[in-house]
Amino acid sequence: MSQTEVPPSIAMPMPMPPVEEGTQSSRQLLRHTSLMRDKSLSFNPVPTGITSADEVYVPNCAPVFEVGYWMNYGNFSSVRQQHEEYKDHVHTLSIWNLPVESAYGADIAACLNLGWPQVTHVSLEYSTWEPEPNRYSIAWHKILCESSAFPLLVDYRVWQMLPARLEVFSIHKFKTERDRNQATDIIAQVPELLAPTPAVQQFYEHRCRYLEHVVMSMDSVNRAETFTKYKYLTLALATPVLAPRTLTIVNCRLKHIRAILNCIDRNALGLPTGPLHYQPGVLELGRSLQHLHLKMASLYDELTGLPISAARFPDLSSLIIEHSPALDNSLPDGEKFGQLWETRWSGMKRLQLPFFSDLHAALLVKFMPNLEILSIIPAPGFEAGDEYPDSLSAATVIKLATQLHTLRHFEVRSMLRIKGKRPLNMAQQIYLALKKPPVAARPELKLFAVPCVHMDFCSVVRMLTYLPSVEQLEFQLPDQYAVPGNMSPEVRSVAHNLAGLEWAEEKRKFGEAFAVKPHPLQSIIVTGYHPDLHSAAVTEFLGLFPDLESLAFTAVSREDQDNIDQLAGVLTALNPDLNVSIV
Repeated sequence: MSQTEVPPSIAMPMPMPPVEEGTQSSRQLLRHTSLMRDKSLSFNPVPTGITSADEVYVPNCAPVFEVGYWMNYGNFSSVRQQHEEYKDHVHTLSIWNLPVESAYGADIAACLNLGWPQVTHVSLEYSTWEPEPNRYSIAWHKILCESSAFPLLVDYRVWQMLPARLEVFSIHKFKTERDRNQATDIIAQVPELLAPTPAVQQFYEHRCRYLEHVVMSMDSVNRAETFTKYKYLTLALATPVLAPRTLTIVNCRLKHIRAILNCIDRNALGLPTGPLHYQPGVLELGRSLQHLHLKMASLYDELTGLPISAARFPDLSSLIIEHSPALDNSLPDGEKFGQLWETRWSGMKRLQLPFFSDLHAALLVKFMPNLEILSIIPAPGFEAGDEYPDSLSAATVIKLATQLHTLRHFEVRSMLRIKGKRPLNMAQQIYLALKKPPVAARPELKLFAVPCVHMDFCSVVRMLTYLPSVEQLEFQLPDQYAVPGNMSPEVRSVAHNLAGLEWAEEKRKFGEAFAVKPHPLQSIIVTGYHPDLHSAAVTEFLGLFPDLESLAFTAVSREDQDNIDQLAGVLTALNPDLNVSIV
């Protein structure tokens, strides 16, 4: 590679004026990295693998133009000067932290009108205390969507301080002429109640045509803001005026969801039903909604459980529920998800829950038979699950992995919970659960991640026998300090044994099962450290997977970190073709 050539992994530069180390301006330069993935979103509309042309190469820069930075550093003339030189190399345009009511509002419109021929993504973040749109923000939407200044634009996101809302607009939301004509008909019927001014009329027109994703925080400053949120969500869920495909609600409580649904069912806002295709009292909502993400502050109160059901959202294909348990919102009557299991979700493909139990397994298999992605991800710090009263056993994990016919991604990032008499050696639970083989193998599963579940090598290979297509595996090594539980003598094992009972026999059976076609396992992530990792059993275990490309370790303690550092060098020397790393 010549010196003038740009490595494909290095992003396109943006020149920045010199700043002193540690100053506020230098910290502002790092802000553009947050544009590559917004943690509030469960999707990633902005690709991270943007590559650039070879004409310009400046180290430590990215193809993001910070309009707010240049406006603060100089003025609009600074933006125009940099635009002339680098307009053909910028892929993402960022406009942030500018008060819309100031003179900057017109300057931002002028910046957009300069024309950005290579920009594919735009991020707008502005401060305003007006819940309704103003002339500046409407002008920005028109430039982005309807002018020739952004010929390659894919989507743009708008963050508005009031009412704490992030919207992502897709330029190509409607793929067919029929869909575009339907949007035009809907816009023409938006009644006077929704559009008292031309600015508000254009506000709804742009969202009907281009709105794809919404993130809404339910925190409110006053009643006016609360009314604005409920009105917006009513239009999004019950009418085709907004019709987003993805909705994320942050800082949400059950009272918020109940209030929104009651507002829709009773038509509390007094919306005209005919022109808006609005039917108060009808259960079915969100006909265009495909992905719902709830970041819940509580999942239980004295009134109801979670009022989310297939009858309400029949077209939903993805549901993510996050929850941080606390003393004031525990689940005294067992782990309940309200109406989640009342009716069959025929189209549900992805489900993420903050906790799970043995009681839920049969319900999930019955009411969500077409799941492809199942994730049990508790809030950080709650992996042990002691806040929940019901058990989560190894038998349930194995049942889900082998009985959901279409499952291809399965991760459980919580610990097993055994209520009552609790054996301390969790590896023995896996052993007992696998003594009764599953009904049939499930070749669809590609990822199996149980990083909080202790498994010895015997349990791993026995499990993979019934999961013949798994390519990515995560598990935790046996606890070397655990003692055998109160089990019969024939199933007791040495507590610190890494290989497990009958390792030689299980290794032989696994080798025979995959003698013709080797197991396709390509990646292993191991949590914890065990002294027996230096033994010959590790080499034998890795030798069962000829397609294995990477082996990663996650340390639990500082002592584990030091031991794994030494182990990585040994394993790399013994397996030169294997990528050994520490994550």
